[in-house]
Amino acid sequence: MAPWERPANRGPAAGPSAADVVASVQGRRSFASDDVERLEDLADVTFLSRPEAMSTREALSMFTAARFVAVTLEVAPPLDTLLLEGLRDLRGIVLYATGYDFIDVAELARRGVVLSILPSYSTRSVAEHTIGLMLTMSRRIHLGNDHAREMVPAGASLRGFELDGKTLGIIGCGRIGGTVATLAQAFGMRVIAHDIEPKPVAGVEYVSRATLLERSDIVTLHCPMTYGAPPPIGSPELTRMRPGVVLINSSRAALVDVGAVVHAIRVGHLRGYAVDDIVLAGSANGADLLREGRIVQTGHSAWWSDEVLQRGGRMWADHIAALVAGAPLDVVADPGAVARDTSVEQCEA
Repeated sequence: MAPWERPANRGPAAGPSAADVVASVQGRRSFASDDVERLEDLADVTFLSRPEAMSTREALSMFTAARFVAVTLEVAPPLDTLLLEGLRDLRGIVLYATGYDFIDVAELARRGVVLSILPSYSTRSVAEHTIGLMLTMSRRIHLGNDHAREMVPAGASLRGFELDGKTLGIIGCGRIGGTVATLAQAFGMRVIAHDIEPKPVAGVEYVSRATLLERSDIVTLHCPMTYGAPPPIGSPELTRMRPGVVLINSSRAALVDVGAVVHAIRVGHLRGYAVDDIVLAGSANGADLLREGRIVQTGHSAWWSDEVLQRGGRMWADHIAALVAGAPLDVVADPGAVARDTSVEQCEA
């Protein structure tokens, strides 16, 4: 029996001190009613509805004696040593997300805390969003909209380019990257990819990272970020790319050195950068590039779709139930190997 598994002759744990906690913006409304009933039958669950991320102090209070915590990215507190030190009964975390680069998984492993993630709940939506970013940058769609609203600076060009015949370089050709590859080929693009564990994808040629950077007209990132590592895409990598490249990042903002990107765009080497995050908020440096449409930010919205909300809620409930039952799904494994390698060679999806 796993250390967190409740013996068969016992029902849900009694008393608030033993409650398991599920925290999200919507609280219990994040789940279908039958999933709420299922989770409440398995454990003494407390559903928290939060408008924003918790502080460490709030989390210590709300998760006091929880064995299991399930959180979304929007409300998750810093899952660091300070928090873990105060949650001595914690045995597992279910993260409503695919990426976990903000979590020290090695520290979790040292404390015997299991981390379960949802690797495939938003694959299609993120892949389609990536294609949308490519079209946005290639056809200047965002700038055309701003031009119609008289918001475009004088001299800003709406001139774009076609995807047909261009070479797309995918760093990290797993679930999302492989789906992007398939969609891109429908536009007539040639697709090359780099991944530390290449998986067969129709029409995709696997090449070295250096070759990919040198041959691609568009580079798109679909790989995780190693905890505590510096951005793997910086000045050396940008310099290696051919002039006029567009960089797409619907993975993690931390994968890219924003300052290096701003410089590369200003000197005319990089045509543009689209990122599913906000990396220039409140910053004067690069604000003009936002106005000119050479940098596009979509504020972590790639996953946000009707289908993902329905699919994700059910998958999240399944993962919580599995963890409580002692058979966790999609556990982040071998954190030591991840921590030891801080290079972009870790880029996979």
